[in-house]
Amino acid sequence: MSHFKLGTIALCSLLVSACSSDTNSNLVKTEAIWSDILVKSDGDISKVVAELNVSSRNGNNINLVQGDKLSVTATNNAISANMTKNMDKDNKIFDIDYRANFPYYQADTQYEIRLYRAKDKVTLSSKVTLPEPILILAPQAYQTFSADSALELRWAKATKIIGDQSLKINVDSTCKHGEKEITKSYNYNDIKDDGIQVVDFETIGLFKNEELNSNFTCTVKFSFERRRYGSVDGRYASSSRTYATQTKILENINITIK
Repeated sequence: MSHFKLGTIALCSLLVSACSSDTNSNLVKTEAIWSDILVKSDGDISKVVAELNVSSRNGNNINLVQGDKLSVTATNNAISANMTKNMDKDNKIFDIDYRANFPYYQADTQYEIRLYRAKDKVTLSSKVTLPEPILILAPQAYQTFSADSALELRWAKATKIIGDQSLKINVDSTCKHGEKEITKSYNYNDIKDDGIQVVDFETIGLFKNEELNSNFTCTVKFSFERRRYGSVDGRYASSSRTYATQTKILENINITIK
């Protein structure tokens, strides 16, 4: 047999092994299930994503079988509405998670995510509420600023902060000239959610590059994320988490290089 064929067989075997790193739920004890549950919204709809692994983040994905299932109930007191859905399996290469979408994005909408174990007839329940949607006030898209000046970001500050709630803002710059492209990023982590952040481009070094000059067309993008943590059923494995995020993006802010 040729070396080429042997190599091909070996590669295929590796791929099959990598793609099949999951374990059926009937083989896993409840206390060995690690959960990572996220409710994310961009101020329009909300998406619930749940990943179940054996023991830890790095464990095999768990494939729910034999009556085991995940479901979600969303309760929106702002509009006196609630909805329950079963979560659908999303089987990606190297990964399994479960998903459900809801039309609710308002602050304090509660999401209860339940895992039902058919054999033991027990239900694990984790809960989280959405933080407030992010409303960006200034600047506006396509406004122009100088790279050697400071820009004032303004948004509607959080009126209710619950538990270990945080806000982060990522700043991404892109500068282009012909086929040349230079990118850079800076992260403001866990900043005060008081509605204002001064972004000094010189201080954060976003445009400190000897190659940059006035021939480049530069833009920046701001990505906001409010994060709120919820409760995790104590029967899940340690370090499991349940959390919710509200995100918003402001892009196409023009920057001039002198």
